[in-house]
Amino acid sequence: MGDTLDVVVDLGDVGETAADAVLLKYAQGFHGADGAVARRLEAGGVAMDAFDLLPGDHRFIESRRTLGAPWVLFLGTVRLRQFGYHEIRQFAVRALQLLEPRHEVRHLACTVHGPNYGLDEDEAVLALVGGFVDAFQRGSGPRDLERITVVELNPKRVERLRKALALGLGLTPGVEPLMGATGFRVRRTSRFVQAPSMASAGANSQEKPHAFVAMPFAQELEDTYHYGILNPVKAAGLLCERVDQAVFDGPIIQRIRDRIDTAKVVIADLSLANPNVYLEVGYAWGRGKPTLMLVRDVKELRFDVSSYRCLVYRNIRHLEELLTQELKRIP
Repeated sequence: MGDTLDVVVDLGDVGETAADAVLLKYAQGFHGADGAVARRLEAGGVAMDAFDLLPGDHRFIESRRTLGAPWVLFLGTVRLRQFGYHEIRQFAVRALQLLEPRHEVRHLACTVHGPNYGLDEDEAVLALVGGFVDAFQRGSGPRDLERITVVELNPKRVERLRKALALGLGLTPGVEPLMGATGFRVRRTSRFVQAPSMASAGANSQEKPHAFVAMPFAQELEDTYHYGILNPVKAAGLLCERVDQAVFDGPIIQRIRDRIDTAKVVIADLSLANPNVYLEVGYAWGRGKPTLMLVRDVKELRFDVSSYRCLVYRNIRHLEELLTQELKRIP
């Protein structure tokens, strides 16, 4: 195995990425990118109807030219609601161990797990890459592995993930940025020490307090979340978790309950009068959680919440200022 590993965040579809292998989870069912790749494999004649992997089990599948990579590694994990930061880090370590006999794998592609289903975006990618780097520093992985690409469909998320990695890898001895600021080259050395943000991601994430954000899955509110809500939450020293899905199924609803149960504070944007958000607020109230309600216009409020205190914001900058002050009051 070489002495350097390039870790890159790239825009694209992981199913179309030209790599030697694609790494995906099987969280006792297919979800997101895992499901999309499984459907493509099945359409290409690969039998997926009896697919089943217990946590820790794995399966290599030849893609038969249906994907950009000739091989897919599915790694069985716990169910989606239990697949947290610690599990993500161990998933990455285990994957490189399983790939060791695959000397032909020089380039591995994967996705970030967790953000769409309620995990903090930065913490999730730092846990994933932190696991890969842990394994690489110990000598695990294919002999000729030289690149791992984290593939993401959302252009704005690509930029955010790159910034997260810059904080987790950028100031670490033995790491140098790649041209174009797409990622970093990690050098294997006995003196390698991960930056605190990456070293702790997935290692002691459960000890970090978090805020749970309930808001509509709507394009017009994306900047509201990433600039008006996320920044103050991070400044307050909290992980920021939000389910980024329009339709809530069973596993997602249970994940929402779990994360509200353990949240230090719940932040709810009632703009657009989304019924799912009201459901989350009601659950948070029932659990006695401190809840900060936000809205762009009081005319958008529904039901009896109009009689409760709600932060009315004029713009994103105003929201950032209001929320910063409110979070200081949370014990």
